[in-house]
Amino acid sequence: MLVVMLVGFAGLVLPGLPGLPVMWLAALVWVLLDGGGALRWASFALITLLTVVGTAAALWWSGRGAARAGAPWWVLLVGLAGMIIGFFAIPVLGVLVGGVAAVWLAELVRLRHPGRAWETTWATIIGYGVGTGVQLAAGVALLLVWLTAVLVS
Repeated sequence: MLVVMLVGFAGLVLPGLPGLPVMWLAALVWVLLDGGGALRWASFALITLLTVVGTAAALWWSGRGAARAGAPWWVLLVGLAGMIIGFFAIPVLGVLVGGVAAVWLAELVRLRHPGRAWETTWATIIGYGVGTGVQLAAGVALLLVWLTAVLVS
């Protein structure tokens, strides 16, 4: 389970890999395979809370950056498509390059002004960064809860 937890943890900083859900699933399998018990189920409940709050907060912050700059929801979808295409075009770094380029191009088409398009793109980058930071904090807390429960039980 530790390997799956670490793969999930890597997914917190590598776009395209659902980090918190992978970690949550590893914790669920751990509880079920180890026979449960009050401490394990209580730990799993806390892990579930961290997963839900961390995921929701990350999505909210990511969208908030673009929305505050005036970008419509479809621009975020274009950015997501750019991240996916970038992932296959340029492994690892392509996710970031593709996402940023796609948001900027979508905003350039929408606003018809390179400077204003970059302002929105920058706000989206900041929102994504804060969202990633929130997920990372939730992932660290989740990992600590799980490791503590493993060592204690």
